[in-house]
Amino acid sequence: MLARHTEHGNEIALWCAVAIVILLPLAAFLPLMDSTFYNIIFGQSRLVSSVGVIYTEVWFPFAFGFLFFALLFPWFRAILQIVVLTGIPIPQRGRVFRFSEELRMWSMPEVVVIAGFVTYYRASISSTVGLQGGALCYIAVAIFTWIGDHALDRRAVWNSILPDTTEYPSRHYASCDVCELAAMGRRPGDHCPRCGSRLDRNIYARWIPAAAAVAAAIPLCLPAYSAAIMVNDNLTGVLEHTILGTVQLLADRGYWQVGVIVLVAGVFIPMIELAGLAWLLFRVRIPNVRGLVRRTRAYRVLYRLVRWPMIIPFVAALAAPIIKFRGIDDIVTGPGATPLFVIIALLMLAARLFEPKLMWRTAGVPA
Repeated sequence: MLARHTEHGNEIALWCAVAIVILLPLAAFLPLMDSTFYNIIFGQSRLVSSVGVIYTEVWFPFAFGFLFFALLFPWFRAILQIVVLTGIPIPQRGRVFRFSEELRMWSMPEVVVIAGFVTYYRASISSTVGLQGGALCYIAVAIFTWIGDHALDRRAVWNSILPDTTEYPSRHYASCDVCELAAMGRRPGDHCPRCGSRLDRNIYARWIPAAAAVAAAIPLCLPAYSAAIMVNDNLTGVLEHTILGTVQLLADRGYWQVGVIVLVAGVFIPMIELAGLAWLLFRVRIPNVRGLVRRTRAYRVLYRLVRWPMIIPFVAALAAPIIKFRGIDDIVTGPGATPLFVIIALLMLAARLFEPKLMWRTAGVPA
């Protein structure tokens, strides 16, 4: 789709951003879920409590990753959108909008909601679990995020900052890869007058870090899939559950639909991402005009799917504070959650760094 214009899309996106700014702090600090063990002992969790639990149990970057992906990035992005969409004449308005768009990939309310859905059924195996106000607020945040993203007319926002060039270029104009402005009177390497990015960026330099991220993710697959994602310490003993073990546990308890979500998000999508990104990077070095459109479409699919495997480490992060009945029933984030988190973060970085134009240019097609 070349362009999509909506009459009131930016107004809808603005009000969605306002709702997110209000609801997200409530979702973070209000009770998320409560649990009870045979109505004898009771527990309660909050989103912010997951950060502290992960910090004490596993690798601290995992804790900060959950804090930023689930809470801070969505909140900051909503604030930036409010600043841009209200039309306040601030300096560097284009840079502000560019930063909000950069945060789009790393803001994950929808992923956290699906992880919370899986967590609810996983925790229900051990105890009686109920949703609280924090969960309802966060579900609303995810809904508003989805509506705002689909309603936002990005082309109209860019044109309100600085209109596109209307005349047909008689020669090559230095252009921006971010806001797609053809800048007259500017040279490659200059800053874009609209969004502040570099004009005609050197995309060849991005191949090496993208390939390095994919290469670094491959050896982490062994500990991620062989070690336990969650460890359940209860009266019957210590039970360690890998990703496949969690799928089996959910299926045995009658939650096979939830087990399918864990299987697809935790196994199938990461393997497809690894193989797909490695294939695209390889085809840059072995260029061929044939199949360029197909490979570009494949990259678009990989880019959209790459966030969703984060469901599995988020399940471990959300489940740990809910079931905390020490000596009776206690869920702890397992050692496999950290390498899986790192794998997904590396794949996201590789997908963000990879430029489909590389495949076209190395094949001799102007792009």
